[in-house]
Amino acid sequence: MGIEVSSETQPGDILGDYKETVLGMIPKYWNLTKLGDHVEDLIVPMRDKPKQFRGQIPWCRIDDINGKYLCTSKNGYFVDKDTISKMNLKVFPKGTVICSCSANLGICAIAENPLITNQTFIGIVPKNTFDTEFLYYLMISYAKRLQLLSTGTTISYLPKDKFENFIVVKPPLNEQRKIAAILSAVDAAIEQTDAIITQTEQMKKGLMQYVFVTKAAQKKWEITNLSRLAQIEMGQSPPGSTYNEIGDGMPLINGPTEFGQSCPKPIQWTTNPTKVCKKGDILFCVRGSSTGRLNSADREYCIGRGVAAIRGKSNKGSTLFIRHYLMHEVPRIYKLAAGGGSTFPNITSTLLNAYPCCSPSLQEQCKIANIFLSIDQRLECENQYRNNLCLIQRGLMRDLLTGRVRVKVDEHA
Repeated sequence: MGIEVSSETQPGDILGDYKETVLGMIPKYWNLTKLGDHVEDLIVPMRDKPKQFRGQIPWCRIDDINGKYLCTSKNGYFVDKDTISKMNLKVFPKGTVICSCSANLGICAIAENPLITNQTFIGIVPKNTFDTEFLYYLMISYAKRLQLLSTGTTISYLPKDKFENFIVVKPPLNEQRKIAAILSAVDAAIEQTDAIITQTEQMKKGLMQYVFVTKAAQKKWEITNLSRLAQIEMGQSPPGSTYNEIGDGMPLINGPTEFGQSCPKPIQWTTNPTKVCKKGDILFCVRGSSTGRLNSADREYCIGRGVAAIRGKSNKGSTLFIRHYLMHEVPRIYKLAAGGGSTFPNITSTLLNAYPCCSPSLQEQCKIANIFLSIDQRLECENQYRNNLCLIQRGLMRDLLTGRVRVKVDEHA
């Protein structure tokens, strides 16, 4: 999807069209105002959590927010009118801009229907002088300012009066709507991309189940120890005195802290590498709650004790086939590593080498691996596209919500 912005925006003349304010330079015809002067209500939820959940009105928490609109409780928390009346719960009407006022301030959503939240949020019900979607984007852009105003030694909190007196920019309403429409177009593209990524991941998961369970049984593939197909190198941490963060020596991978979406992102190096993986190896977490998590080595790395390097043996195992087989087996591997209740999961060299692995012919392994590779490449492209959209959105929010870049509006709208 192309996001055309240049035809809808225009730079302003800083000297003639802008003025200096406490929030920096803003367009001459924009105003600064207290948020409380342009809201019908600022709704502060009750502290008490309902003791029973039944009814039709959602009771939401911060983990229910996933995107611009909030409409339901993922955990199935709903209350009835009787509970609302008895507990004097505050209902956010449709169109309320919900803004977190505790812990991570500036997380926002728009109520798509009447709902109730816990005390993490405050509900901003705007007057008709503010476009709801514009206000949503504006409050997100003010997250750092909200955090700086907050109080609390352990958990940040911003009370109602601070929201009432919070200074915000207020463009003309027609300009608000145009800005919101541009930002919403990018949001829609991100949501569409998210849907494609989710569908592709589900397809891949289903395909792995078919290949490694159904097809393996149908074709009666041999089950052998992983060590027969792959060479396994358990990591060994170098002396701590050799670590550095300035890029001196070889990058060090100790565990999931350095793992990226597909390849590692080193944050420390060592001048005395112990065990070294090769480019193309599977990097496999063997300790802790992340046991079974995988990355691919895009270069040589020193591997610490939390990681094993796995590569297919010549003429016996395809590294890419083994990688996807291990991805499919993560729940079983984690259960094995936990040892039936251990507080610190750990998969030893003996367990990993002896782990059962289906073993079709090398030709079939490569054929299957190429199918998964094509899916992975599509996922990589979609994720990169999503990242680019997010960068575009951040840039547009910075420019449009400060008036640094102006939008063309119909003066008669």
